[in-house]
Amino acid sequence: MVQPFQPFEKPEKSRLEELLLEQQEKSTISDKYLRAIIESSLDGIAVVDIQGNIEFGNDSFFNMVGWPKEELLGKSFSKMLTDDTRQLYLKIWSEYHNSNVNTEKIGEAEIITKDGEIRYLLKSRVMIVINGVKKILFFAKDITEKKKLELKLKESEARYRELFENALDPMYTHDMRGFFMSINKAGLEQLGCRENDEVIGTDISKWLTKESYKLVEERFKKIYSGEPLDQPVIIEVICKNGDHKWGEVRTNLIRKRDKIIGTYGIARDVTDKVILEKQLRESEAKYRDLFENAQDTMYVIDTEGCILKMNEVGLQTLGCTAGEVIGNNISEWLTPDSLKTVVERRKKLINGEKVNQTAILEIVRKDGEHRWVEIKTREIKDGGKRTKEIHGIARDITENRLLKQELKKSTKQQKLLCYLINGTRGGKSRALILKHLTDRSYNAHQLATVMNMDYKTIRHHLNVLIKNGIIGKDKNGYSDLYYISNDMEVDLNQELLYDKS
Repeated sequence: MVQPFQPFEKPEKSRLEELLLEQQEKSTISDKYLRAIIESSLDGIAVVDIQGNIEFGNDSFFNMVGWPKEELLGKSFSKMLTDDTRQLYLKIWSEYHNSNVNTEKIGEAEIITKDGEIRYLLKSRVMIVINGVKKILFFAKDITEKKKLELKLKESEARYRELFENALDPMYTHDMRGFFMSINKAGLEQLGCRENDEVIGTDISKWLTKESYKLVEERFKKIYSGEPLDQPVIIEVICKNGDHKWGEVRTNLIRKRDKIIGTYGIARDVTDKVILEKQLRESEAKYRDLFENAQDTMYVIDTEGCILKMNEVGLQTLGCTAGEVIGNNISEWLTPDSLKTVVERRKKLINGEKVNQTAILEIVRKDGEHRWVEIKTREIKDGGKRTKEIHGIARDITENRLLKQELKKSTKQQKLLCYLINGTRGGKSRALILKHLTDRSYNAHQLATVMNMDYKTIRHHLNVLIKNGIIGKDKNGYSDLYYISNDMEVDLNQELLYDKS
């Protein structure tokens, strides 16, 4: 019988070789895939031996570290480290590969490129064994831009904290409910507090007067409605010890993802300014009250003599209304001599010469009546110490002046009478004539009869008295009638006239 064909069986050795070739082909394909993945990876990949020398790196790795491949392969990775970090990294490296602990660790590394640029990498490492030899496999991402932004942010935050804490003006933040989130040292000092805990978390209403808190609430409403805030605003603060202070506050909104989460404020202590302004207002109110209700004329003029203000007494003195006076020049109410005095005083003021505070001026009222005033002036200077205004007080001395003139005239008459009666011959007879004339008027014959004296002697004494203005005469029919002169203001009953009678 013919046996069926049996396939030829290869020897065991040939079969093994085929399997090895097949496995080798698969391994080669895997190596190609792996190499393609490594070379095309955007992440940096490197292999470092146990001594720290770089054995392999893909293109992304060398681009990240900024070194040519030929200058790093076979060289220690410490070549990429800055002077500040080299010793630290070498110490960490030594501890890592001597520990025999194969753990993956992610961290940041600061390196320096060949050109001296500082770069930052996010790296991870893992220990592998190849052909019985330990290797370190590194994976890296370039985070330089992100790191620089973080550093700038930290620097900015550090500057902000330093500014916030050491600012001379109080600075604070509070949330939209009005609770303090932060406050600096100056703010604590202004409130009379020592620790942040005394303020942080408290409601802002605790530290404000009712009026100021109402103002803050209105600002909150404007914030919610999107209305612009008035800057700055003055608020009244109640300190821990109960004292009241005032702050000029400017605020800005704190936003997070376009959402308003709070308010940031800077407050300048204006307590002294507010108190001074209050005192100034009170002083001005007192001045206005004094100005308007003074018994004397009070006025304000500029350096050209134009009247800026005048109180009611002054208007009455001039016999004018405010509309007829304010804005007009003072020269309209002065006599030429008094105007000359005013012009000379003004020139001295402008030239910086000393001017007497008081002066006597003769004014002419609207109705033409002449009156005299004693003025006292005070210069008001501007910031450049130049005369800006002149404030004056004028006291009406018309009556006193007329009385003094009459007194002067009376004194002169007294001296004349003394001379005519006591200092000359016939004085006794003239005194008797004046005594009779004080009771009634007489003619010469009547006087001669009642005095039992010669007519001619009587006529002589009458002529002396008329010549000196002591007596006057009027016609009464055919004779002259004599009487005491109207200008004579001396009490003829004085002992002076009769001490020799």
